[in-house]
Amino acid sequence: MKIQKVTQILLVMAVIIMSGSPAYAQLVPTQFIAYSSSGVLDLGGQEYLKGNPSSGDLVQIIWVGPNGMIDPADSLGHTTVDDSLLGTSHIGYGIPNESDWDSGKFSAYFSNALLFVPGTKVFVRAWNDSVVNGQSVAYYGDSDLYEIKNSDSEVADFGTWTVKELGSLSVEMTAFSITARPGHVILTWTTQSETQNLGFHVFKSLTEKGEKKQVTTKMIPGAGNSESKHSYQWEDPDVQENITYFYWVADVSENGMMQFHGPKKVETMAAPKFYNLEQNYPNPFNPSTTIRYVLKDEGHVTLLIYNIRGQLVRQLVNTSKFAGEYSAVWDGRDDFGQVVTTGTYLYSIDVNDFKYTRKMAFMK
Repeated sequence: MKIQKVTQILLVMAVIIMSGSPAYAQLVPTQFIAYSSSGVLDLGGQEYLKGNPSSGDLVQIIWVGPNGMIDPADSLGHTTVDDSLLGTSHIGYGIPNESDWDSGKFSAYFSNALLFVPGTKVFVRAWNDSVVNGQSVAYYGDSDLYEIKNSDSEVADFGTWTVKELGSLSVEMTAFSITARPGHVILTWTTQSETQNLGFHVFKSLTEKGEKKQVTTKMIPGAGNSESKHSYQWEDPDVQENITYFYWVADVSENGMMQFHGPKKVETMAAPKFYNLEQNYPNPFNPSTTIRYVLKDEGHVTLLIYNIRGQLVRQLVNTSKFAGEYSAVWDGRDDFGQVVTTGTYLYSIDVNDFKYTRKMAFMK
């Protein structure tokens, strides 16, 4: 009997210590304690999620995976991309005071091995009771990221956050398209509004439901907080000829959450087999003419206009370009904006080891 009473006393003390001070982690060196001392808010931020020590709104602790970003749940509430569920609990668990059961608080411990690897980043996802009751998913919210500091024990107060409707986006994307060009593809997208948006990453796969591979090495900067329209463009030169790819654009919020848009399907084109500088059209011309050129490989292109005496008149192109077919328009003006005189002019291209010059005539 004495042993039973001592055991009961120790269990009560453990609960009190766990709810009152993070120092509890020193007593259980192989358990990760995740808690919220201030409570998780329900949709709209006016009320707290509800629970009690035996049941309540769902709480999940999730590893963000190698990409280091919070990926959204799918329509069934499952983790996506490379996120991985490490454990579950519920609001009210580990909270001894009944008055705090419906205050969005919890204090749960987990023992997954990843929770004791320094540098591992995790977060807590909280759901409303529609998930607990087995109904269709309504809304959820994600805490900020927490990085594991040591391999023995860890205690983390994930603070307060507010759940939101499933599928609601911090970025409202109104257009997303992909254009194939010889040797590369061009992604363009437009946002109508952005909320706490750090920027974008681009992902691609060979199949619609295959593993997404991040292909951007640097984040494409976003607009932060904006109610204005913004347009973006990114080019992928790392494609094979005549292959179908699927692309996603993911926006990254300030709290590390990543939301995907797409996929968009595209079939790549074969790169040109040669360089070429075509004859301008029309020729003779007035007031403007189009000069088309073909690049077999990526390179720095200069396209210059000279008069018949070899003096530089206009610089039309001076930039790096991917392999493909391009065109430039000359409006018959020099670099100072003055209309040139009637006569014969030369236009010359220089890219990699290809140099070529043709003649054209400007008529007033």
